[in-house]
Amino acid sequence: MSAHVHPVVVLRVDREAGRHTGHPRHLHPALDLKYIQAGLECALGVAVPLLDGWLSEFSADAFVTRVLALRPRCAVIRGVTWCLDESVRVAAALRAAGVVTIAVGQQVQHLARAGFAGWHAAYDLAIPGEPEEEAPRLVQRLLAGEPLATLRRECQQRIAAGETVLVSAPDALPQGRVEPDELRAYAFPFPVRGRPVSRWGYVLTAWGCPRPCRHCTAIVRKSVGRDLRVREVSAVVDEVLALQAAGAQAIAFEDDSLLVHRGRFLQLADELVRRDVRLPWMANARPDELDAERVAAAAAAGAVLLKVGVDSGSARLIEHLGKTADGPGWIAATETAFDLLDRSGIGSVALFMVGMPDETLADAAATLALARRIRPDYLQMQIYRAYPDVPLWSQLPEGARARGAEYHYLAPTSNCSRIPASELLSLQRRFYRSFYLRPAFVGRHLARHWRHYLSADALARAPAALAYLLRGA
Repeated sequence: MSAHVHPVVVLRVDREAGRHTGHPRHLHPALDLKYIQAGLECALGVAVPLLDGWLSEFSADAFVTRVLALRPRCAVIRGVTWCLDESVRVAAALRAAGVVTIAVGQQVQHLARAGFAGWHAAYDLAIPGEPEEEAPRLVQRLLAGEPLATLRRECQQRIAAGETVLVSAPDALPQGRVEPDELRAYAFPFPVRGRPVSRWGYVLTAWGCPRPCRHCTAIVRKSVGRDLRVREVSAVVDEVLALQAAGAQAIAFEDDSLLVHRGRFLQLADELVRRDVRLPWMANARPDELDAERVAAAAAAGAVLLKVGVDSGSARLIEHLGKTADGPGWIAATETAFDLLDRSGIGSVALFMVGMPDETLADAAATLALARRIRPDYLQMQIYRAYPDVPLWSQLPEGARARGAEYHYLAPTSNCSRIPASELLSLQRRFYRSFYLRPAFVGRHLARHWRHYLSADALARAPAALAYLLRGA
C-alpha cells in the first residue's frame, strides 16, 4: 500500500473563528481519538493519521484538503456543540468525495436531543457516548465489507433508543503513541509552581464521573458515563514513566476528577512515590474531595496544580445545580480546600461559571466574594451554556438552550439565568479584572512564578493576556 493512502483517518474539528478570543486557551490532546488511533493501528497493522484541528488556526476547507490528500476510505470525526457547523461542513465535503464519515464526541449527543441542519447529509455513521472501544470495531466491520446500510441502521437505532456506548475494559485499550512535537504543542499555558515546564504528557486513569451535577456538559468532561471504570494503578504509573522517557517534564491527569475515589487516589499517590516518579503533575478535583489526607498525599506524590470545579459561591445555586445537597457545606469545603492546597505548596485554578440556571446578580456577587477569599493561583470564569447533553436540558425553556454556533466566551444569544444577557460578558470581564489586576495577586504571582517570565515565549504572550483583561474597561 502506498505511504500516501490510508484506509482510515482520525480527525478533531475546531471552530472556524481564529483563536476564538484573546482568552488564553489550554490546548489538550483528544485522548479518546488517540485511543481510537491506537486501536485501529493494532487491528489494521497500518499507520492511522490523527489530524488535530486545534493546533493551528482552523479552516474547514483547508482541513478537508489535508484529509483528502491522504486518500482515506473512512474518517472518524470528533466535534462538539460549538463547532457543529464546521464539523458538518468537513464531513459533508469528505462524504461527497466518497469518504465514509463517522461522528464521535459531543456532537452526537447534540444531534440526538436537538438536531442540526445538514447533519444527515454529512455523516454516514455516529457513535453516541465513549467511542474508544466502539470506533475501531465499527471501522473494522466497514473495511471487512459489511454493508454500510446495515451499519447505518444499527447506529440510527442506537441513537433513537437513547443508548450511550461506554468504555467497558479500560486496561484492554492499547496505549496511544506520543508524537515528538506534541509534548510542547499541548503545554499548559500558565506557570506552575516550581521549575518552568514546557513539555506536558497527558494520562487518563479512569472513565466516568459518579457526581449527579445537573448542569454538566461533555465539553468539559473526558468521558460521559456515571459509573467509574478504572485502570490498574500500576499500568497508569507505567504510562507516566513512558511519557517521562519520551521527554515529558510534567503530567496532566485528565480524569474528570482524579481524587473522586479516595482509596484509589491514595493508592496511586503511594505508587508514584514508591516508584520514585519525580514528575510534577496537575489534575481536576472538586472542593469536597480535598480533605487533609488526600491533599497531603497529592503533595507528597508531586502535585503542583489542581483545577478545582467550584462553579459558584452561592450555596442556594450549588444545591439547585445538584452539586451537593448541602450548599453551605460546599462553601466551607471550598475555603478549607484552597487553604490546604496553599499550605501544602500545591497551586490551584478555581473554576467558576456565570449565567447558570436561575442565577441572580446576588449569586454572582457571592461567587466573586468567594473567589477573593480563597486566593487561588488562577481563576477561570466561563459564561454558562445549556448544551443539549446537560441533564437539565429538558427542564429549560426553549430560549434558554444554547445552539450549535454558540461558544463559551462569545457574547451570549441564549441565557438560562436571571442575569440580563447583555450583562453576562461584562460581568465575566469584571470578574477577571477584579481578580487578576489586584496588586496583591500580581505580587503573589510574580513571587511564585518569576522564573517563568524569563523566557521569551512567556514575555511575548503577556501583553495579549493583559489586553484581554483590560478590554472594555
